[in-house]
Amino acid sequence: MLVGPAAATLNVGGWRLCDGAADPRVGAEAPDAALVAITPGAPSPTRVRALADVPCLPVLALAPDDWIERHDWRALGYDAAVPAEALPEALADALADWHRDATLATLDRLEASFGAAEVAALVERFSVMLTAARDEHDLAALADMAHRVAGIAGTLGFAALGRLWLRFSEGETGLADSARRAAAHAIETIARRG
Repeated sequence: MLVGPAAATLNVGGWRLCDGAADPRVGAEAPDAALVAITPGAPSPTRVRALADVPCLPVLALAPDDWIERHDWRALGYDAAVPAEALPEALADALADWHRDATLATLDRLEASFGAAEVAALVERFSVMLTAARDEHDLAALADMAHRVAGIAGTLGFAALGRLWLRFSEGETGLADSARRAAAHAIETIARRG
């Protein structure tokens, strides 16, 4: 489910949309992502996460090109920024990294190939690794684990997580908060799968 200001006016394939401008807890289940149109008075990512009661909720900015170029949107707490003029396909591409269904389908395919017990053990060890990464605030310690996190994430279908941790491993330490949020999102995805 995609919630947030501007979500109700869009049609994005594969996402159930609702306008969560007033209260993103609009359904029985927690949302998977939030979309915030960058306009005067738009809620901050921190505010959207607090309203949804999901600390790791991916928040995407739907913004003018010049805003995207001028602002360090990751430092502001956004997990992606998409031009407001983007076609629905471009927005769908940006959201695809956070779509739990695709990750769960990858895990199901891996189970079909390698067996449920083997994949469950790998996912369990990965979840422990992600918890350590999420809770670690020492950049040197994070750098030591970043490449391993990125590699396993890619194998298991956590696209955004893998890309963020790979970039972090290559020296983009400014992505630490985004990478930790992506780790928390992956932990929650694993927990939902059961």
